Amino acid sequence: MKAWRRLSKLHGVTPPPDAEMMRLCFGQEREYRLDKTGITILGARYQSEATQELFRREAPETVSVRWHLQNIGAISVKGGKIWYEVPALDASLQGVAAQTWLTAVRHVRDANPKSNRLDNVAVRDAITAIKARNEAAMAAAGLNLEDWSEKRCAKEEKKLLAGVEFVERKELRQTKDGLGMEIPASSELTVAAEKPSKQETPAKPAKRAAKGRGVTPTSPKPNLTIEED
Repeated sequence: MKAWRRLSKLHGVTPPPDAEMMRLCFGQEREYRLDKTGITILGARYQSEATQELFRREAPETVSVRWHLQNIGAISVKGGKIWYEVPALDASLQGVAAQTWLTAVRHVRDANPKSNRLDNVAVRDAITAIKARNEAAMAAAGLNLEDWSEKRCAKEEKKLLAGVEFVERKELRQTKDGLGMEIPASSELTVAAEKPSKQETPAKPAKRAAKGRGVTPTSPKPNLTIEED
């Protein structure tokens, strides 16, 4: 120990590898599909100028990808002989572990099982709560017994993430009379919402007539759900 302290004062201590080096050295390498929207892994989407150029130039069906289970904020994609770092489109995923991400998604889905559109704000809040609760315990244990095999990932993508779309929550807008706020319809966060019947939908001539009188045509009121942040 004395020798280590003495030599560290003379030569310094080598800093730990950064996230990209950890991913390239210890990350899992697999083949993933590349399309015009980028690369999707466990529901998280990744895109960069490098992947766009690779798709336009070569249009490969799949590309070699390295990702690390302790940080899904970015992946490494191989183009030719070069590895390119590709960030997640959702910048809040930087530093988030894969298990934390899946647990947050499962928590939000359980709250609204009929919806295939997940509110990104709710997922981020769940991630923050999970990290605050588990970070100290995971650091104290220092063990990694999680299964991130290709079979497990395929199972999660099929069972939990199939058909799921992540959407940004719309901001509340003030009503025209200035006395309150407009609440987004629940149909904006779920495809299972009922569509208005034909009898409830005003015909086009009625809309034009209303416009001519200076009256704003109204549409059927959707079912509303109020979510507290």
